[in-house]
Amino acid sequence: MKHAPLVSVGIPFLNPGPYLDLAVRSVFAQTYPNWELILVDDGSTDGSYERATAIQDPRVRVLRDGQNKGLPARLNEIVRLAKGELVARMDADDAMHPLRLEKQVGLLQANSELDGVTTGAYLIDAEDRPRALLLGRQPSAQEVLARGGFLHPSLLARKAWFEAHPYSLDYPRAEDRELFVRTFKTSRLHVLPEPLYFYRWFGVPRGRALRTGYRNERKVIWKYGPGLVGLTQTLSLLALSKGKEVASWLAEKVGLENRFSRRYGFTTLTEDQHKDALSALEAIKATPVPGWEH
Repeated sequence: MKHAPLVSVGIPFLNPGPYLDLAVRSVFAQTYPNWELILVDDGSTDGSYERATAIQDPRVRVLRDGQNKGLPARLNEIVRLAKGELVARMDADDAMHPLRLEKQVGLLQANSELDGVTTGAYLIDAEDRPRALLLGRQPSAQEVLARGGFLHPSLLARKAWFEAHPYSLDYPRAEDRELFVRTFKTSRLHVLPEPLYFYRWFGVPRGRALRTGYRNERKVIWKYGPGLVGLTQTLSLLALSKGKEVASWLAEKVGLENRFSRRYGFTTLTEDQHKDALSALEAIKATPVPGWEH
């Protein structure tokens, strides 16, 4: 790699508990060397802010304003704070494969027409155990509208693209869907199929989070659907969204959330994939973070 552009990795967090450690260590474990880490606290009360400020590395910035602004606002804030020409998304309870930045940056460098790149993912449970695979693939307009199409927390894109397309604050729990649908016709996002991200799966959303997510999903479909896939398909997707909400609610009531989660596109890990996931996780956990080691 002739030129290694600075990558700003942004992690907003709100009470992530011990999961923050794995997320941060996975950044330090990257084979790609030129990064900065921006940790933005959104009102944590679980000691995670203090844990973050214990890091002693000039590449790491920790910010706190005492407010709870929500994820979309914090993501826009990270873009404004980023010093890099590339910005990488990541959630505080997830982790990135050690090769993630290297492969995503390499693809963007080799393809100047691309705006950003997402990846596939290993799904891990609350105890960091690999459970399933989510292979990335290029989505159609209908797939982006119906399911989002791209794995949002694995997104690495040019800062200029993020600046031109800020997150809307009007679609809580569907801000990623709105972004990808709004930019689908005018942007070039590529999907690396390989699992370069560890996505922590806690099951189907429940209660208020479930209702908010589906309600805003339908707002996105109704606003952008007719221009993207036509009115007939839009009405079909609206009905499908309502059906999924009802099915999720029923699954929660009768205790079948795990069975319902299989419909999210997850596949079974092969033996080699399971070994790769375990090996990467072991390497991440063994990676030291200045200020955390005694």
